[in-house]
Amino acid sequence: MILQNPYHFRSLKYFNNKEIITSINRFLAIDYVYLKSKEKLNSIQLAHLGKTLNPVFITGLGESSKDIPSFFHPLISEDNNWIALDLRPFVKLSEDQNSYIVKNQSEYDLNVSRMILTGMWYLGKQSTIYGFTFPHIAFSTWLSDNLARKFGLDMVTELKIKVLAFIYYSRLSTNSYTEDDMTKLIIRAKEDSFMPDIVKEIYQQVTDLEDVDDFCKACYTVTQNVRLKGLDYIGLINVLSNNWIGSEGKQLVLLATEHPPTWISLVHAALTQKAFQRNYITTLIDKLNKKGKGEDFLKEYSNAVHQFKD
Repeated sequence: MILQNPYHFRSLKYFNNKEIITSINRFLAIDYVYLKSKEKLNSIQLAHLGKTLNPVFITGLGESSKDIPSFFHPLISEDNNWIALDLRPFVKLSEDQNSYIVKNQSEYDLNVSRMILTGMWYLGKQSTIYGFTFPHIAFSTWLSDNLARKFGLDMVTELKIKVLAFIYYSRLSTNSYTEDDMTKLIIRAKEDSFMPDIVKEIYQQVTDLEDVDDFCKACYTVTQNVRLKGLDYIGLINVLSNNWIGSEGKQLVLLATEHPPTWISLVHAALTQKAFQRNYITTLIDKLNKKGKGEDFLKEYSNAVHQFKD
Protein backbone atom coordinates (compact mmCIF):
# COMPACT_ATOMS: atom_id res chain seq x y z
CA MET A 1 0.00 0.00 0.00
CA ILE A 2 1.34 3.41 -0.96
CA LEU A 3 1.80 5.93 1.83
CA GLN A 4 3.24 9.09 0.31
CA ASN A 5 4.41 11.10 3.31
CA PRO A 6 7.09 9.52 5.56
CA TYR A 7 5.28 10.89 8.62
CA HIS A 8 2.27 8.71 7.77
CA PHE A 9 4.21 5.50 8.32
CA ARG A 10 4.01 3.40 11.46
CA SER A 11 7.30 4.57 12.94
CA LEU A 12 6.46 8.27 12.56
CA LYS A 13 2.68 8.64 12.46
CA TYR A 14 2.44 9.77 16.09
CA PHE A 15 5.10 12.44 15.62
CA ASN A 16 3.55 15.91 16.03
CA ASN A 17 5.19 18.15 13.45
CA LYS A 18 2.77 21.10 13.52
CA GLU A 19 5.15 23.32 15.49
CA ILE A 20 7.98 22.53 13.08
CA ILE A 21 5.87 23.33 10.02
CA THR A 22 4.71 26.62 11.55
CA SER A 23 8.26 27.67 12.40
CA ILE A 24 9.52 26.75 8.93
CA ASN A 25 6.74 28.79 7.30
CA ARG A 26 7.83 31.75 9.45
CA PHE A 27 11.45 31.20 8.43
CA LEU A 28 10.45 31.15 4.75
CA ALA A 29 8.57 34.43 5.12
CA ILE A 30 11.35 36.23 7.00
CA ASP A 31 14.73 34.90 5.90
CA TYR A 32 14.76 32.24 3.21
CA VAL A 33 14.59 34.30 0.02
CA TYR A 34 17.73 36.18 1.08
CA LEU A 35 19.53 33.05 2.35
CA LYS A 36 18.84 30.86 -0.68
CA SER A 37 21.75 32.45 -2.54
CA LYS A 38 24.12 31.22 0.18
CA GLU A 39 23.21 27.53 -0.19
CA LYS A 40 25.89 25.14 -1.38
CA LEU A 41 23.31 22.81 -2.94
CA ASN A 42 22.22 23.20 -6.52
CA SER A 43 18.64 21.96 -6.42
CA ILE A 44 15.50 22.77 -8.33
CA GLN A 45 11.81 22.41 -7.74
CA LEU A 46 10.50 18.84 -7.70
CA ALA A 47 7.51 18.45 -9.99
CA HIS A 48 5.42 15.60 -11.41
CA LEU A 49 1.88 15.34 -12.79
CA GLY A 50 0.99 18.89 -11.85
CA LYS A 51 2.22 18.59 -8.25
CA THR A 52 5.25 20.51 -7.02
CA LEU A 53 7.54 20.59 -4.01
CA ASN A 54 10.03 23.36 -3.30
CA PRO A 55 13.16 22.20 -1.44
CA VAL A 56 13.93 24.03 1.81
CA PHE A 57 17.29 23.48 3.52
CA ILE A 58 17.64 24.35 7.19
CA THR A 59 21.33 25.05 7.83
CA GLY A 60 21.22 27.41 10.82
CA LEU A 61 21.59 30.54 8.70
CA GLY A 62 19.03 33.21 9.49
CA GLU A 63 17.89 34.40 12.90
CA SER A 64 14.44 32.87 12.56
CA SER A 65 15.92 29.41 11.86
CA LYS A 66 16.90 29.24 15.53
CA ASP A 67 13.22 28.81 16.38
CA ILE A 68 12.86 25.68 14.22
CA PRO A 69 12.91 22.51 16.35
CA SER A 70 15.26 19.81 15.09
CA PHE A 71 13.80 17.08 12.87
CA PHE A 72 15.55 14.10 11.36
CA HIS A 73 13.43 12.94 8.43
CA PRO A 74 12.53 15.01 5.35
CA LEU A 75 9.39 16.95 6.22
CA ILE A 76 6.66 17.72 3.68
CA SER A 77 4.10 20.49 4.02
CA GLU A 78 1.22 19.40 1.81
CA ASP A 79 -0.54 22.75 2.26
CA ASN A 80 2.49 24.86 1.35
CA ASN A 81 4.13 22.60 -1.25
CA TRP A 82 7.59 22.38 0.25
CA ILE A 83 9.88 19.64 1.47
CA ALA A 84 12.33 20.59 4.21
CA LEU A 85 15.58 18.99 5.25
CA ASP A 86 17.37 19.73 8.52
CA LEU A 87 21.07 19.89 7.69
CA ARG A 88 22.16 21.56 10.94
CA PRO A 89 23.75 18.39 12.42
CA PHE A 90 26.01 18.08 9.37
CA VAL A 91 27.17 21.68 8.80
CA LYS A 92 29.05 24.32 10.74
CA LEU A 93 28.35 28.05 10.56
CA SER A 94 31.14 30.52 9.91
CA GLU A 95 32.18 32.89 12.68
CA ASP A 96 30.22 35.75 11.14
CA GLN A 97 27.14 33.48 10.79
CA ASN A 98 26.84 34.39 7.10
CA SER A 99 27.88 31.06 5.56
CA TYR A 100 28.47 27.44 6.44
CA ILE A 101 30.74 24.53 5.68
CA VAL A 102 29.86 20.85 5.52
CA LYS A 103 31.43 19.03 8.46
CA ASN A 104 30.06 15.53 7.75
CA GLN A 105 29.90 14.99 4.00
CA SER A 106 28.70 11.38 4.15
CA GLU A 107 25.70 12.11 6.37
CA TYR A 108 25.04 15.29 4.40
CA ASP A 109 24.92 13.43 1.09
CA LEU A 110 22.79 10.61 2.54
CA ASN A 111 20.18 13.03 3.79
CA VAL A 112 20.05 15.00 0.54
CA SER A 113 19.48 11.69 -1.25
CA ARG A 114 16.68 10.88 1.18
CA MET A 115 15.03 14.24 0.53
CA ILE A 116 15.09 13.86 -3.25
CA LEU A 117 13.76 10.28 -3.26
CA THR A 118 11.15 11.13 -0.60
CA GLY A 119 9.98 14.04 -2.73
CA MET A 120 9.80 11.88 -5.85
CA TRP A 121 7.79 9.26 -3.94
CA TYR A 122 5.37 11.87 -2.59
CA LEU A 123 4.81 13.33 -6.05
CA GLY A 124 3.78 9.94 -7.44
CA LYS A 125 6.96 8.58 -9.01
CA GLN A 126 6.64 5.19 -7.28
CA SER A 127 7.08 3.33 -10.55
CA THR A 128 10.43 5.03 -11.14
CA ILE A 129 11.64 4.14 -7.65
CA TYR A 130 10.30 0.60 -7.86
CA GLY A 131 12.21 0.29 -11.12
CA PHE A 132 15.45 -0.05 -9.14
CA THR A 133 15.94 -3.83 -9.06
CA PHE A 134 19.07 -4.07 -6.93
CA PRO A 135 17.58 -2.43 -3.79
CA HIS A 136 14.54 -4.71 -4.09
CA ILE A 137 16.68 -7.85 -4.06
CA ALA A 138 18.83 -6.42 -1.27
CA PHE A 139 15.74 -5.65 0.85
CA SER A 140 14.45 -9.23 0.76
CA THR A 141 17.90 -10.57 1.59
CA TRP A 142 18.30 -8.02 4.40
CA LEU A 143 15.13 -9.08 6.22
CA SER A 144 15.44 -12.83 5.66
CA ASP A 145 19.12 -13.00 6.61
CA ASN A 146 18.56 -11.08 9.85
CA LEU A 147 15.59 -13.21 10.88
CA ALA A 148 17.40 -16.44 9.98
CA ARG A 149 20.39 -15.49 12.14
CA LYS A 150 18.26 -14.33 15.06
CA PHE A 151 15.93 -17.34 15.18
CA GLY A 152 18.23 -20.07 13.81
CA LEU A 153 16.06 -20.79 10.77
CA ASP A 154 16.79 -23.60 8.34
CA MET A 155 17.44 -22.85 4.66
CA VAL A 156 13.90 -23.67 3.48
CA THR A 157 12.34 -21.38 6.08
CA GLU A 158 14.80 -18.61 5.25
CA LEU A 159 13.94 -18.90 1.57
CA LYS A 160 10.22 -18.54 2.31
CA ILE A 161 10.89 -15.41 4.39
CA LYS A 162 13.04 -14.02 1.59
CA VAL A 163 10.26 -14.53 -0.97
CA LEU A 164 7.74 -13.03 1.47
CA ALA A 165 9.93 -9.93 1.91
CA PHE A 166 10.31 -9.76 -1.88
CA ILE A 167 6.51 -9.64 -2.25
CA TYR A 168 6.10 -7.21 0.64
CA TYR A 169 8.52 -4.70 -0.90
CA SER A 170 6.60 -4.78 -4.18
CA ARG A 171 3.32 -4.16 -2.34
CA LEU A 172 4.70 -0.93 -0.87
CA SER A 173 4.64 0.58 -4.37
CA THR A 174 1.01 -0.06 -5.30
CA ASN A 175 -2.45 0.27 -3.76
CA SER A 176 -3.93 -2.70 -5.61
CA TYR A 177 -2.05 -5.75 -6.75
CA THR A 178 -2.94 -6.84 -10.28
CA GLU A 179 -2.07 -9.86 -12.39
CA ASP A 180 0.31 -7.61 -14.32
CA ASP A 181 2.10 -6.69 -11.08
CA MET A 182 2.57 -10.38 -10.29
CA THR A 183 3.93 -11.05 -13.78
CA LYS A 184 6.49 -8.25 -13.36
CA LEU A 185 7.40 -9.57 -9.90
CA ILE A 186 8.04 -13.07 -11.24
CA ILE A 187 10.27 -11.70 -13.99
CA ARG A 188 12.28 -9.78 -11.39
CA ALA A 189 12.36 -12.81 -9.08
CA LYS A 190 14.27 -14.76 -11.70
CA GLU A 191 17.13 -12.27 -11.31
CA ASP A 192 17.44 -13.48 -7.72
CA SER A 193 17.09 -17.13 -8.75
CA PHE A 194 13.56 -17.54 -7.33
CA MET A 195 11.40 -20.11 -9.07
CA PRO A 196 8.05 -18.63 -10.17
CA ASP A 197 6.10 -21.37 -8.38
CA ILE A 198 7.39 -20.46 -4.93
CA VAL A 199 6.56 -16.77 -5.48
CA LYS A 200 2.99 -17.70 -6.44
CA GLU A 201 2.72 -20.15 -3.57
CA ILE A 202 3.79 -17.62 -0.94
CA TYR A 203 1.60 -14.88 -2.41
CA GLN A 204 -1.49 -17.12 -2.35
CA GLN A 205 -0.94 -17.74 1.36
CA VAL A 206 -0.82 -14.06 2.32
CA THR A 207 -2.67 -12.32 -0.56
CA ASP A 208 -2.28 -8.75 0.69
CA LEU A 209 0.58 -7.24 2.67
CA GLU A 210 -0.59 -3.73 3.46
CA ASP A 211 2.11 -2.78 5.95
CA VAL A 212 5.01 -3.96 8.09
CA ASP A 213 2.64 -5.45 10.68
CA ASP A 214 1.15 -7.69 8.00
CA PHE A 215 4.64 -8.79 7.00
CA CYS A 216 5.48 -9.76 10.59
CA LYS A 217 2.30 -11.84 10.96
CA ALA A 218 2.85 -13.48 7.58
CA CYS A 219 6.29 -14.74 8.60
CA TYR A 220 4.60 -17.44 10.68
CA THR A 221 1.76 -17.98 8.20
CA VAL A 222 4.06 -18.96 5.33
CA THR A 223 6.56 -20.96 7.39
CA GLN A 224 4.57 -22.44 10.30
CA ASN A 225 7.80 -22.15 12.25
CA VAL A 226 7.00 -21.78 15.96
CA ARG A 227 10.04 -19.54 16.47
CA LEU A 228 8.35 -16.91 14.32
CA LYS A 229 4.95 -17.17 15.98
CA GLY A 230 4.12 -13.87 17.62
CA LEU A 231 6.73 -11.89 15.69
CA ASP A 232 5.61 -8.26 15.68
CA TYR A 233 6.95 -4.88 14.62
CA ILE A 234 8.82 -4.30 17.87
CA GLY A 235 10.44 -7.72 17.62
CA LEU A 236 11.49 -7.07 14.02
CA ILE A 237 13.00 -3.69 14.90
CA ASN A 238 14.93 -5.20 17.79
CA VAL A 239 16.51 -7.59 15.30
CA LEU A 240 17.38 -4.86 12.79
CA SER A 241 18.13 -1.85 15.00
CA ASN A 242 21.93 -2.11 14.91
CA ASN A 243 22.18 -2.65 11.15
CA TRP A 244 23.22 0.94 10.34
CA ILE A 245 25.75 3.21 12.02
CA GLY A 246 25.41 6.87 12.85
CA SER A 247 23.68 8.94 15.49
CA GLU A 248 20.24 8.20 14.03
CA GLY A 249 20.94 4.75 12.63
CA LYS A 250 18.01 3.11 14.39
CA GLN A 251 15.56 5.72 13.09
CA LEU A 252 16.74 5.10 9.55
CA VAL A 253 16.31 1.34 9.92
CA LEU A 254 12.80 1.76 11.35
CA LEU A 255 11.63 3.82 8.40
CA ALA A 256 13.52 1.71 5.86
CA THR A 257 11.34 -1.32 6.70
CA GLU A 258 8.29 0.43 5.21
CA HIS A 259 9.49 3.41 3.14
CA PRO A 260 11.35 2.42 -0.06
CA PRO A 261 12.98 5.88 -0.57
CA THR A 262 14.71 5.55 2.80
CA TRP A 263 15.91 2.01 2.05
CA ILE A 264 17.17 2.99 -1.40
CA SER A 265 19.07 5.93 0.11
CA LEU A 266 20.83 3.53 2.48
CA VAL A 267 21.72 1.21 -0.39
CA HIS A 268 23.09 4.16 -2.37
CA ALA A 269 25.14 5.36 0.62
CA ALA A 270 26.47 1.85 1.23
CA LEU A 271 27.78 1.75 -2.33
CA THR A 272 29.22 5.28 -2.45
CA GLN A 273 30.28 6.38 1.05
CA LYS A 274 33.33 4.86 2.73
CA ALA A 275 32.23 6.27 6.08
CA PHE A 276 29.43 3.70 6.23
CA GLN A 277 31.55 0.62 5.53
CA ARG A 278 31.43 -0.85 9.02
CA ASN A 279 27.81 -1.81 9.35
CA TYR A 280 25.66 -4.82 8.54
CA ILE A 281 23.76 -3.29 5.62
CA THR A 282 26.93 -2.15 3.82
CA THR A 283 28.51 -5.60 4.28
CA LEU A 284 25.39 -7.16 2.78
CA ILE A 285 25.35 -4.70 -0.14
CA ASP A 286 29.04 -5.35 -0.88
CA LYS A 287 28.37 -9.08 -0.96
CA LEU A 288 25.42 -8.69 -3.34
CA ASN A 289 27.40 -6.32 -5.57
CA LYS A 290 30.01 -8.89 -6.57
CA LYS A 291 28.35 -9.32 -9.96
CA GLY A 292 28.22 -5.58 -10.59
CA LYS A 293 24.47 -5.21 -10.02
CA GLY A 294 25.11 -2.36 -7.61
CA GLU A 295 27.01 -0.43 -10.26
CA ASP A 296 24.04 -0.78 -12.59
CA PHE A 297 21.81 0.59 -9.86
CA LEU A 298 24.05 3.64 -9.35
CA LYS A 299 23.66 4.52 -13.03
CA GLU A 300 19.88 4.09 -12.80
CA TYR A 301 19.79 6.22 -9.65
CA SER A 302 21.82 9.00 -11.27
CA ASN A 303 19.53 9.06 -14.30
CA ALA A 304 16.44 9.23 -12.07
CA VAL A 305 17.53 12.06 -9.76
CA HIS A 306 19.59 14.27 -12.08
CA GLN A 307 16.48 16.18 -13.16
CA PHE A 308 16.16 17.54 -9.61
CA LYS A 309 19.67 18.97 -9.56
CA ASP A 310 21.15 21.74 -11.68
